[in-house]
Amino acid sequence: MAQNPLQSYFRQPSVYITLPTQGKWYTSQDVTLSANNELAIYGLTARDDVLLNTPDAMLNGEALKKVIRNCVPDIHNVDALMMPDLETIFVGMKIASSSDGVVDIHKTCPKCGHVCDFELQCQPALDNQVIIEPNDGVCEIDGKLRVFVKPYNFRQRGIFIQKEFEEEKMLKTYDITNPQSNEFARADVMSQAIDRISSLTFQLVAGSIDCVEVIDSGQLVKDQESITEWLMNISSTQAETVINAVDLLNKCGPDKSLTVTCTSCAHEWQDSVTYDPISFFAKRS
Repeated sequence: MAQNPLQSYFRQPSVYITLPTQGKWYTSQDVTLSANNELAIYGLTARDDVLLNTPDAMLNGEALKKVIRNCVPDIHNVDALMMPDLETIFVGMKIASSSDGVVDIHKTCPKCGHVCDFELQCQPALDNQVIIEPNDGVCEIDGKLRVFVKPYNFRQRGIFIQKEFEEEKMLKTYDITNPQSNEFARADVMSQAIDRISSLTFQLVAGSIDCVEVIDSGQLVKDQESITEWLMNISSTQAETVINAVDLLNKCGPDKSLTVTCTSCAHEWQDSVTYDPISFFAKRS
């Protein structure tokens, strides 16, 4: 086939990013990093833009995978991508795809209830991202076990979204559909919802444990069933230690802190940014 005479006018990579994980948990079959540990990001195509602005399509993880692969061709296995890296990639895609690299953010003032609209600058969020250091992701249990953890990956992202949905909606629907319900019935619904959330949390955390080392013998346990069984049979304090270690890694990546000043009453408060691709890439009005 003859070379396309328009090939020289194809889009070119316009942003180079450093992954927060620095490729720590990837193989060459997952991601190909440059010599200086960076990834090239291309801007969105018209097809990518349609997918990202069609919520029904985005509910299917395959649509988002297609967009990521198209904008970051050096990613070969999207399922393996860690959450902090995913968020950095989303920010890089936004910068590569727009002239201003700006996202519209809406926050409700906790003091007066006014909805504040303002612009989030993507480049500073990328410049101030938190990098995971080589020794991060290790916690000890009572000086007897050393647990090696990693952030959630793309595959676990679906479970994470489900968990957030359960947390947000666990009583809202019940209260609307049962306005005359008594506290005992309401407490029973809450108990069931908490049980579902707890189960999802343990699925996420167990999947984020690389291995457990028995400190005295140096034995490494990598079998996922053994790790899950252990996690379900330790004390809540011990489990919390592991959960906190995983949460700490998931909070790395682009700067999520936000200082907001209400445009109505001038109240100032600290808030956070969620790099959700559906809202993050929505067309600006």
